[in-house]
Order: sequence, then C-alpha cells, then structure tokens
Amino acid sequence: MINELAWYKLLNVKGLGAKSLLFLYHTIKNNAIQVNDIFDMSENDFYHTFTKFGSGKFSRVKYENFQELEEDKITSNFQNLINNNIVILPLNDSRYSNNIKKRLKADAPPVLFCKGNLSLLNSKNISIVGSRDTDDYSLNLTRNLASNLTKIGFNIVSGYAKGVDTNAHIGALQSEGTTTVVLSLGINNLSIKSDFKKNNYEEKTLFISQFLPFERWSGRNAMTRNKIVTSMSEAVIVITSGPAKDKKGRMSGTFDAGKSAIEMGIPVFVLNPDNLQNSPIGNKDLINIGGIPFDNVNDIVNSFQNKSLINRLKVPKQMTIF
Repeated sequence: MINELAWYKLLNVKGLGAKSLLFLYHTIKNNAIQVNDIFDMSENDFYHTFTKFGSGKFSRVKYENFQELEEDKITSNFQNLINNNIVILPLNDSRYSNNIKKRLKADAPPVLFCKGNLSLLNSKNISIVGSRDTDDYSLNLTRNLASNLTKIGFNIVSGYAKGVDTNAHIGALQSEGTTTVVLSLGINNLSIKSDFKKNNYEEKTLFISQFLPFERWSGRNAMTRNKIVTSMSEAVIVITSGPAKDKKGRMSGTFDAGKSAIEMGIPVFVLNPDNLQNSPIGNKDLINIGGIPFDNVNDIVNSFQNKSLINRLKVPKQMTIF
C-alpha cells in the first residue's frame, strides 16, 4: 500500500533533495522497507540502511532531521492537499508515468503532485511547445494542430505558459479532447486560466507538478519542468523556438525542451521556419541537430495517423548534440 502521508513527510525533511530522495527510494525498494518505517528507525539502523546519508554529497541528510518534523503542521498541510483532490504519486505508485521513469531514469522526480484525470499519465501523449511571445499565425496553427491531434486519439501535453503552450491546451479542450498541464510551480499556487473554465476542463485535464505544493514559479523550475513535458510523450512538436541562448545569455526553454527530447531519442517535429514571417533561429538549429521539419497541420496529422511512424523514427546517428 502506498503511504502518501509518509512520502509527504519525506518531502519536508531538511536536507533531503531530489538526488537523496532517489537514493532513499531505491534503498527501501531493494530492502523491502515501508516508507513509514524510516521515521521509527534507531540512529544505528538508519545509517546502516542508508549508508550514503550523513557524509559526502549527502552530508546534509542526517538522522535527526527525520525526527524533528512538525508533525501537526505536516499532517494539516497534507489533509489540505487531499481535500483539494490533489494526489501524491511516488515513483513506486503503479499510476506514475511509465515514460517518465523509462526516459529520465535516475532524474525522474521521486514524487509527482497531480490533480485531475490521472489516466492521462499513461495515455497516448504528444507534447506541443513553443515561445511565449509569437505571432497570431503560429498561435492559430497551434490550436488547429492540437485540435486535430485530439481527434485522432492523442492527449496534448504542454507547460501552461502564455503563447504556444496555452493555445495547445485550449486547442485540445475546444475539440472535446484532453490535455496535460505540467506546472513550473507548486500545485497549491495553480491558478486556472479563464479559457480553461470556458471549456469544461475538469474531467479532461490533468495538472502535474514535481515541486513542493507552495513553491513559487522560477525560471529554473521552468527549465526543470521541460524534461517532464517531453519525456512523457511519444513525440514533441516545436512551433517556434528562440536560439539556445539569446544575446543576454538567457536560455530558451523551448529550445532546451526540443534538444532534451532529441537526446532522449524522442522524435521532434519542428515547424519549418521558412513558413514564418520572422524565421525563428531556434527552429533552424533544432532541425540541424535532428529535428524533423513539417510545413502544415495536415502534413503532421497525416504522419501521426500512420501508427508505425513513431516507432520507426530515430535521431540520426550522425547528428551531434551541442
């Protein structure tokens, strides 16, 4: 049985981060230990079981941190999550996304906070990503593309940012399809956009966050979130992308998402930049490292209707990822 409260308690342990949580997860799995048992261990048993804790890169993870938790506060916050229909999914939950586990391996988030249609975690997913600030043509194409892909059975995954992301979600919902929203902040800070409310989103949407419930948005979280957006899908579609880094040295989240997908061997389809008035540099660069160009909605929808296409596509071996 999955003890959600015990996992939530772990997330409140001082010094316990993503890497140490993964070590803990694999240790309890290999030793057939229940998560709740950790909090009742003696100090000697704790360090005997979790041999890396208390030293080296895990020096901040100490036995006393597990004993000094504010139990009442944690239980109250946990109950609030349950009352708000938020589900805590640790890696050992059978509902956790198989694609995320398979592709991210040791980098898979130890816990996902989810709200909505949980079946979408392991549905037939396609990710659509793109810039926040782009032209009307690209936004209309995004909605049309998402709409048509839902009609042939795909769930649309994106990151809820303004611009392409939001239009991908809305395009799916407007066609009575489904969509998965991958958040770059804690799920308690989720604000439902008005366009979602207009399209009866409740049963057709899944919200996912890998961050603590009250964590606020940050650029770093947005970049981290991108790997979840891409890893859970059968393919990634890039509408518009900036260069890897702009003149000020700021990284493009869309470019990073496309590049990460290519590195994971996921087919990445990139809108042909020659079709756009202001040809996006990132689109050209992604095509140069293995992205597959497409010209219009019909081209890509027809391609996805060929069920064997995804399995045949591979990232070209001669391409180098920079």
